[in-house]
Amino acid sequence: MQLFYHPDLSPELASGGGYSVTLSETESLHATRALRIRNGDAIILTDGNGFFYDGVIEHADSRATLVEVTSVRKDERSYSPALTLAIAPTKNPDRIEWLAEKITELGVAKIILVRCEHSEKDRLNLDRLNRLLISAMKQSNRSVLPAIQGNLPFAELMKEGLPEQRFIAWCETGEEAHIKHLFKLHCDTVILIGPEGDFSKEEVDLAIENGFKPVSLGSFRLRTETAGLMAAAFFNNANS
Repeated sequence: MQLFYHPDLSPELASGGGYSVTLSETESLHATRALRIRNGDAIILTDGNGFFYDGVIEHADSRATLVEVTSVRKDERSYSPALTLAIAPTKNPDRIEWLAEKITELGVAKIILVRCEHSEKDRLNLDRLNRLLISAMKQSNRSVLPAIQGNLPFAELMKEGLPEQRFIAWCETGEEAHIKHLFKLHCDTVILIGPEGDFSKEEVDLAIENGFKPVSLGSFRLRTETAGLMAAAFFNNANS
């Protein structure tokens, strides 16, 4: 069944049953024109915060479709350890957008776009990126929409309230352990991926001072978006 997104759904109200919400114009147009949903049809919605809602179309309209929310259930899959991926945007925005879609499918909880000393690009269109993440969340039948934080200077990242388990993909000596051997199970994690020019030595030193452990993602040199995808996949595999 097709999944729809509504950011203002309430588990508390839905648990009592029988309250209504209006889909956005984008979701309404998709429902009525592309999917030809009509009055009385059953649909599933998500709030992007780990819940699914059962609903019935009360009034199908291409601009404002009215849905009666009949029940709510917690998506137990969304309560596994949370991954934050902090990554320097690529010069070509298409590549980081591709990565963001794929890691949404893998269930990442938060994406932080970091401005590093060697960054080639420091800004992305966050509204566009958020629309892509909504689409990826729905297509993969996920119930968590990753939070996005953009254009954060590297030094400011160190001041954020980050998870206790912290890794930085940095292989200066060649002796760094592979990340797949280092995960503490059931532990929220942040993984830091640098720009194509890599981190500066000063940035790595600052990260280590703030509890980040240098790790390897393998024996080959990876592009930024590939490194981000592999890091998310290793995290998922360790916690599956």
